[in-house]
Amino acid sequence: MTTQAPNWYKEKIRGMVRQRYQAMGGYLDGTMVQGDGHAGTIKFPVVGRVEAYEISGAIQKITNTNPNLDMISVQMRDFEASAWMRVQDARRQGPNEQAAVGRQLSNAIRRQRDHLKLEALQTFIEGTSTLADAPTTVMSIGDGSAVIDIINMMDMIDHIAATGADDEDNMIFWAVPHQWLSQLEMYEEIKNSRYSGPENLPFAKSQKVKKRTVRGCHILALPSEYFTVGTGAYGTGSSGRAFDDTGYLDTYMWSKDALGAEAEWNQEDMSLTTHEDYEGSPMLGKVGLSGNAVGILPEGCARLRYKAINSAVRPS
Repeated sequence: MTTQAPNWYKEKIRGMVRQRYQAMGGYLDGTMVQGDGHAGTIKFPVVGRVEAYEISGAIQKITNTNPNLDMISVQMRDFEASAWMRVQDARRQGPNEQAAVGRQLSNAIRRQRDHLKLEALQTFIEGTSTLADAPTTVMSIGDGSAVIDIINMMDMIDHIAATGADDEDNMIFWAVPHQWLSQLEMYEEIKNSRYSGPENLPFAKSQKVKKRTVRGCHILALPSEYFTVGTGAYGTGSSGRAFDDTGYLDTYMWSKDALGAEAEWNQEDMSLTTHEDYEGSPMLGKVGLSGNAVGILPEGCARLRYKAINSAVRPS
């Protein structure tokens, strides 16, 4: 048997947590195109290229210029986070302690949204594309033995921008650890950049992520726990600052519509129910997420594999 938690407790939790949603997680919100979700499947339509033809002046049938039509789809994945709270503890808690429970649950869902996007990037580099008129694999540079350099960044920006993916509505993003951004800021081209992105960027006015914009590429510095040394995987690294600097890190650069992400259901506001069939009538807080992410256009994505560093080194 379950009943709703007392309103005084529930409203206090929700009111406090809303101010703290951007403390952790959600760093990659708005960096990928949204799809159409239905019956547990997310679909991303892809339209091919159309070319113009010269009119000959003769009365004849038109030249067929129908573009190739493809559909990328991915199944929804479901996640939740929960925490038990004893009523006895709730009576002793102040607003800060109560808010902390909801904040941590909300952060767990926000981090999971980020991890879905980063896992999609990793899967994209390891797979092959079957889209018509598109490269079969994602471009990759670096073998992990060298420290990241501004030239490497420029090479990948040029690669993606050269496909025509750098229009005003289709931004380019690059997620890196803070140590890499510090290394890149050793170069005057980035250090002296005052531009942090147009005001309509989803994160432009937020202080939750450190960012730089260079030649239309928005460099986002993410916490170390988002990166794993050596395997190229995301989301299972150390939550501390230090990396094993004998290994390498895989990072990805992508244009917004090269990757798709959709959340059919995203509950960050904690639901709270009282379970009277348990001793002491404890309360159970829950949040949830139903969504996924997938690679769409391989020409709009690139991998950069360079050394895992813990300290920036001034270039010679």
